[in-house]
Amino acid sequence: MSLHSLLRPRSIAVVGASPRSFVGRVALRNCLNLGFSGTLLPVTPTHAKVEGIAAFAALDDLGQIPDLVVVQVGANKVGAIVEHGLALGIRGFVIPGAGYTDSGSAALAVSAHLSDLRATYDFDVIGPNCMGVVDLVTGAAPYVGTVPESVRRGGVGVVAQSGAIVEAMVNSGGRVPLSTVISSGSEATTSIADLLEFFATDEHTTAVLAFIETITNADETIAAVRRLSEAGKPLAVCVVGRSQAARDGIAAHSGKLASGARITSAALRQAGAIVADDLDELISVGELLGAGRPLPRGLRAHIVTNSGGEGNMISDIVEDVGLELPSIQARTVDALAEQWPRFHVRNPLDPWGTDQYAAIYPTVLETVAQEPGDIVIVSIDQQRTAGQFERQLGLDLARYLDDATRDTGKFPVLLSPTSQDPDPDVEAFCRSRCIPLVRGARTALSALAKLASPRVVRSDLGGPCTDDILLGEVDTEDRALAALEQRGVRIPRTIRARTTEDVLVAAARIDGPVALKGSAPGVIHKTELGLVRVGLTDSATIRAEAERMFAWAQRSGTDLEIIVAEMIAGSLELIVGYKRDPVFGPTTLIGLGGVWTEFFDDVALHVGPVSRADAARLITTSRVGKMIADARGGRLHLDGVITALCAVSHLGVSNPDIVGIDINPLIVGPHHATAVDAVFERDHMRQLVASHVKGERP
Repeated sequence: MSLHSLLRPRSIAVVGASPRSFVGRVALRNCLNLGFSGTLLPVTPTHAKVEGIAAFAALDDLGQIPDLVVVQVGANKVGAIVEHGLALGIRGFVIPGAGYTDSGSAALAVSAHLSDLRATYDFDVIGPNCMGVVDLVTGAAPYVGTVPESVRRGGVGVVAQSGAIVEAMVNSGGRVPLSTVISSGSEATTSIADLLEFFATDEHTTAVLAFIETITNADETIAAVRRLSEAGKPLAVCVVGRSQAARDGIAAHSGKLASGARITSAALRQAGAIVADDLDELISVGELLGAGRPLPRGLRAHIVTNSGGEGNMISDIVEDVGLELPSIQARTVDALAEQWPRFHVRNPLDPWGTDQYAAIYPTVLETVAQEPGDIVIVSIDQQRTAGQFERQLGLDLARYLDDATRDTGKFPVLLSPTSQDPDPDVEAFCRSRCIPLVRGARTALSALAKLASPRVVRSDLGGPCTDDILLGEVDTEDRALAALEQRGVRIPRTIRARTTEDVLVAAARIDGPVALKGSAPGVIHKTELGLVRVGLTDSATIRAEAERMFAWAQRSGTDLEIIVAEMIAGSLELIVGYKRDPVFGPTTLIGLGGVWTEFFDDVALHVGPVSRADAARLITTSRVGKMIADARGGRLHLDGVITALCAVSHLGVSNPDIVGIDINPLIVGPHHATAVDAVFERDHMRQLVASHVKGERP
């Protein structure tokens, strides 16, 4: 069916309507308050009217087939009502739940029944376990919360899997101008991908906000995100839920660091979405998008404040979030200094106290609006509870900002560094002039930086394997390193030893500081077991450490070899990893490595196979990329890091039985990037199947 009939219905029936309960009448009341011009049909066998509207005893009595039925009854009755409605020809349902179908076996039974019915009928359901829909285009509001008068019509669509998030948006005091707000709930038949597809072609929606807890249909969702991007409709998402279930059974660091939420965020970002850190930032992005202006062309911002200290604080935040503060051109400095000799001209600019504000601020803003840049920000605290003079000051500065930026192509922003509600007059003026009014310095500036940053849409997530190599055994560190070396990754010189005497001979052959590493199948985190010793130079210490490791192996019944490896010096330790995610597939990551990997918990991810261009882009946009570029003593060996990322991706994509790869650490210096430890994790059932397919013995 067309989602347009579901989300923009011309007729709505409410089964379970009642004048005695809030949830039984609120959807009808919302529609009336929003001026819905379609037909409302309360369905209840016990009341003649609900909200002043004549009621019907059953769906059979309606005399028409409504576009949408709100099923506001207990879980044990939902399935029968939907099935009966389908038989009558009804194809759209909202099933809120409202405490009845939220969780447990009853909720699962409702969802399963709806899925079974979908095999026979073409229909759509919002829910179960949702708040419903608020459509400000038509005034249709089959929604089980109160829609306040402050809600504002506009072009920003919203879809959230959490009903509470939708309530926060609806109740945000009109901060975001909305087209259609959808609480998708459990998504028994109609997924978030379907709803994003609706917004991509909807003429009333210019941008979309989404709150995502889980994605099960990755390909469809990513395709919908790309279609939004192709339609020129920015999508901002907030993704939550680092699922412990996704980490269970994963021993390698990569599996633990690449959580469900991180992978989902990375995939959506690659498809063109803006990823907000939390709900406050998502709303700030919505305010910026809802202004109805062309997006900023870049990150260069000029900021005018009324406080030097506040300007310094904002400068710190600007650097953190990635905005740029270009220097004021010399001729501009000279012109302003000539008029106000005591005015210290820099970016941010603080003209306060140099002259009467009505004399200096208009000129300063007009001047900086002509500077090379993309964004002009006026930063001034705006509180509804402030005095009349302070409120008037805010309103005047908003007017000066509007006058100065008109016809310049600059993106104007009025920023209140505190998060209180602003004066209504200032709010009304900014809305009338399409000037975003944002609050909370860090949240607002971070949202602005993400909106202004260039977004590159990748072509796909997956794609075919590049070859059909079935690796041999990589169950020990040196075998794993050898597999990486075959793909161009530099590794240390190593010699395997099974006795203490062999260890001493190997150390002498390497001729320099060595590391000793105990190696045994299934032993992954060797450092925690005392099976790694580094920087050993004298034979007595080497002998003692080898004897200790072999003694541990004898006590624990472990068949141990010791790998004697040359010591590798470098400036930076990284982790380069791979994980095969059950939803999104091949995922590659890079972050700070060594024994503190999980403590730092700072990684960047790429979803899908990695090309050298993808690897370079991933590194450049990560924290470790800045460390590689700006290391003391000069740039580190970027090409070697790119090779390592491509190698783990190639091995993982080409071998479906590989579920995880760790290079940890990859030691990087000015002239090398060397993998000194590596772990491969394999799905042995897939390995067994693949071996038989190729005619090999497992």
